Amino acid sequence: MYKKIVIGIDQSYTNTGISVSADGKLLDVKSIQLHKLKSHTERRQTLSRRLDVLLQKCKQQASEVVCVVERTRLHGGETSFINIHAIKAMGALIAVIVDQCTMYDVTVYSVDTRTWKAAVVGTSRPMTNKYGVQPQKWPTIKWLCGLGYEDKILIDLSNTKQVKGTFVRNGKKYKYNDDAADSAGIAMYWWLGDRNKLQQEK
Repeated sequence: MYKKIVIGIDQSYTNTGISVSADGKLLDVKSIQLHKLKSHTERRQTLSRRLDVLLQKCKQQASEVVCVVERTRLHGGETSFINIHAIKAMGALIAVIVDQCTMYDVTVYSVDTRTWKAAVVGTSRPMTNKYGVQPQKWPTIKWLCGLGYEDKILIDLSNTKQVKGTFVRNGKKYKYNDDAADSAGIAMYWWLGDRNKLQQEK
């Protein structure tokens, strides 16, 4: 049994990263591919079902469970604002997470992207790389690989035609799962960051 388990979620309608940490240690790093489903409704329902299974498991393994999600951004940069419809859609996704967690008496908090990256990864600044990863995503992937979790976020795309964001190693084509990596950072923020910067989602 663990004293506390933290579920970290990088929520998205395409690929939602979900990681689990316990008593200061990262336990698992995964993601749920949602982009092939037909509608946002199906994606929310699928996430709800998968989260339900995870919550049941975590509640059996720890005396306390909390969940941390990435806070919805209102802008995409210094001058660009995110479309209101996108904000509503993300709000609905977070609501599904909150509703599911509430059924298990699990409190949901949100954390700002730059806040968790600075605390966990050490920087929120973009970093160029040779793997085709978006510069803003690379520091987290580099951090996670350094912890020995590369196998958890390495996707074999040898049998696909996808080229963007891929790299070749030993004759095989790969891509890093940056959403899963982000969820790992979010899961670890509870232990490494300032909890006063967390906001409870209701």
